[in-house]
Amino acid sequence: MPLANIAVAPATDAAKRVYDFSHHQDHVQIVQAINSQQGTTLPIRAIFPVGAAVDSWKRLHQVMHNEMNEALALNGQDLIGPIDDGWHAQNYREHQAARAALGI
Repeated sequence: MPLANIAVAPATDAAKRVYDFSHHQDHVQIVQAINSQQGTTLPIRAIFPVGAAVDSWKRLHQVMHNEMNEALALNGQDLIGPIDDGWHAQNYREHQAARAALGI
């Protein structure tokens, strides 16, 4: 299950690659479940690989969280700030809440 792989901030470049892939896969699973359960057509956005344009990535990632949270009537936080331990913790909490709401 990809969610376990995004529970903590990656400590190495190799771990970051695994994190980034797992994080994207978790978004894919969440979007697919929302679309299946609600009959919607939320898009799967290209947030993997992260690449060098981190600011653009953060905005696109925030769009995904906004869409996910709105579809599931969940509260979310601004994830456009610095990608630090607090960011990783909040991102994980939002993924966890979405999975719980979807029963996945």
